[in-house]
Amino acid sequence: MPTLPFFSSRWNLGGQPNGEAEMRFPAGLRAAGLVLALGLCLLLGGPAAGEDLSEYGNPWLWVRVGRVQVQAEVVKTPEKLSLGLGRRRELPHGRGMLFFMPRVEVQHFCMRGMQFPLDFIWIVQGQVAGLEKNVSPAFPGTLSSPRPVNYVLEVPAGFADTYGVKVGDEVKW
Repeated sequence: MPTLPFFSSRWNLGGQPNGEAEMRFPAGLRAAGLVLALGLCLLLGGPAAGEDLSEYGNPWLWVRVGRVQVQAEVVKTPEKLSLGLGRRRELPHGRGMLFFMPRVEVQHFCMRGMQFPLDFIWIVQGQVAGLEKNVSPAFPGTLSSPRPVNYVLEVPAGFADTYGVKVGDEVKW
């Protein structure tokens, strides 16, 4: 039975199970084919496959809070969770950052490295669990969620008041 060259390192040209005419591909050619195949998998399975990334390398996600949608950068790694929006100059209108926290617990945030004010939206089980509005970048303390949550959405200050976001509002993405 003939085998296909891209599934085997040899191609049976004679059509026999143990084929009389058999061609072996050189090791270098097999390695190049494998590298090409892996490269295509990465290319087609990464951002080119539809995942849009921010200029900071974070994936975007549309989040609906109550009756308004915001385009949020998603952060999950310890480094990104710690940095957050710190050292940025602004957060444009209609944008935010969604923190995927590792556990449902009381979350603690600070304004370290911030250059603009924020609203914090604490989220658990698809609902707004609490709000911290108009937090100054100079705020020296720690902000804590009012109860255990596993998501935190940071948006520009005034967002919650402008769009009437309140505790109990549904959150979807």
